[in-house]
Amino acid sequence: MRIENIAICDFYLKSILYRIIINNYYRGNDGTYENAIFEYENEDDDGKHRLIYAYFGLAIYISQCIEETFSNMLWTHRVCNDNVKTKKELNDIIDIFENSKKTMGNFINEVKKNYELPNELKDDLENILARRNFLVHKYFKLEVQKFHTEFGQKEMLKYFSNFIDETKIIDNKLMSYYNIYRQKLGITEESIEQAMAEMEKEEIERVNSL
Repeated sequence: MRIENIAICDFYLKSILYRIIINNYYRGNDGTYENAIFEYENEDDDGKHRLIYAYFGLAIYISQCIEETFSNMLWTHRVCNDNVKTKKELNDIIDIFENSKKTMGNFINEVKKNYELPNELKDDLENILARRNFLVHKYFKLEVQKFHTEFGQKEMLKYFSNFIDETKIIDNKLMSYYNIYRQKLGITEESIEQAMAEMEKEEIERVNSL
């Protein structure tokens, strides 16, 4: 099944852009923590504190990336298995996930039901979920005292960096499980690049019109 001339929806395109931004955030060969420490050592005290908040934000950002992956896995699976034939049917299904109020944990459970994932990867998803929830709801409440020492500050950067790197690895693994659905829908690298170029053009035109 293939929907001809399908336009890349904003929902899917944004998730692709997330990955591009994350993957291009650092262009060196070092890992995230090595880059963080390099930046840390070149900051004054205020800059070091701001850097910690920046890496916390980056960790939350990458957690949104993988959450988008779960959504993509679910809607592409449903579209291809429900024999969807029109753009309206496609968009109706995407809207269900785009407007869903389900939690990241709910999405993970649905992914595990719809895809044959190895147990190790299932465990990785549960681990990432637990760490993401800790970051969002508890991290600074329990670790704020680490701001008082350089050692503690580096521990925080290490925690955020490890989460970022490990989540990116899992996200890349998940991509292989729904590539076949992307191909069936005609979602190619070329079509993504074209859509990205159009999005960039529209944003430039919007800003210039202000």
